[in-house]
Amino acid sequence: MIKIDLTKRTLNESIMQWWGYWNKKLLRHIYGDDTSIVANLNEKEGDSVEFSIKGEYEDVKAYAIALKAESGYLRAYINKGKNAPETQRAKKEADEASKRFVNKTGLPWPFKD
Repeated sequence: MIKIDLTKRTLNESIMQWWGYWNKKLLRHIYGDDTSIVANLNEKEGDSVEFSIKGEYEDVKAYAIALKAESGYLRAYINKGKNAPETQRAKKEADEASKRFVNKTGLPWPFKD
């Protein structure tokens, strides 16, 4: 079970590794196992993903919006290519959503390109 607790406002190196792992698993759950996600965090692969997200309503909402925007960007990138106008718009939306998440929670957004 992946547990994301947004009530804790500090992340150490170990928690940062788990933070990347959680988000990678959620994206794999969204896209399926056939999607290549470049990161080896030495996690065990499983067939299903169970997760729990805990925190203040606005923090969880900001996380969901940012993750959805990141998903939209990745879909556009895969389907249209990096330089397509749709992809550029999706990237801008993802960047804005992740900034709102960081500003709201004080936690770093784990995805950078």
